[in-house]
Amino acid sequence: MSLNTPIFLKEREEDNSKFVEIQQSQTSSIAAEYPLQNLCLASQEVLQKAQQNGRSKCLKCGGSRMFYCYTCYVPVENVPIEQIPRVKLPLKIDIIKHPNETDGKSTAIHAKLLAPEFVNIYTYPCIPEYEEKDHEVALVFPGPNSVSVKEISFHLQEKIQNNVGGKNDDLDKPFIKRKKTEEQDLNDSKCKDTTLKKIVFIDSTWNQTNKIFTDERLQGLLQVELKTRKTCFWRHQKGKPDTFLSTIEAIYYFLVARTCLRMKPAKESRVER
Repeated sequence: MSLNTPIFLKEREEDNSKFVEIQQSQTSSIAAEYPLQNLCLASQEVLQKAQQNGRSKCLKCGGSRMFYCYTCYVPVENVPIEQIPRVKLPLKIDIIKHPNETDGKSTAIHAKLLAPEFVNIYTYPCIPEYEEKDHEVALVFPGPNSVSVKEISFHLQEKIQNNVGGKNDDLDKPFIKRKKTEEQDLNDSKCKDTTLKKIVFIDSTWNQTNKIFTDERLQGLLQVELKTRKTCFWRHQKGKPDTFLSTIEAIYYFLVARTCLRMKPAKESRVER
């Protein structure tokens, strides 16, 4: 009996492991199919009171606004900031806003209000420099060269290897030294963290996106597309398919997709090439 105990324990551990994998897979599938069902909604009492009291002034610029100031990205006077939930995000978000985008209609500001430490909004032509960090930054925008969320890590690793392979600054060095340098660069690239650290979104009407998207400062970034989501936004753009998401929807659905991917067993999330 004692001889069979380790075998029994091993089989039990394997069964438990399989059960956990199945549970994780089912949970991620449900979250992907019904992304809004697990939302933790904060009390809306503070907003209801603010609506009853009407417009209030922004404590920064003095403008008259309802709920929040879309210029300063802060709640107005009659919406106590301590009563607004703060969201901690798994990565940083940059939003490039078109100068002609109406501030009062921009949903990007909602992200800044809820996660001020993780979200930055820039008005075009102001765009941060991403050239030295293109192995850890991606742009959410549809197109023929875009990849799915689950392919991000693979393509970021590819960028690191291509950057190493493309170096030719040491051509004047002796061959042996140059080879050692190349080998060291390759080893360094393998040690580099390919975790996505920042995601970029464009905030504008779909007819205005081309000007920002074609900017050379964004051309080196990996493009990511959310292909299976449909908008629920009440102010849907006329003449556009329901897969054209508002900025806040794109941010939310991207984060949901990344979370679901991390919940899956490693062997399921591996990209085959």
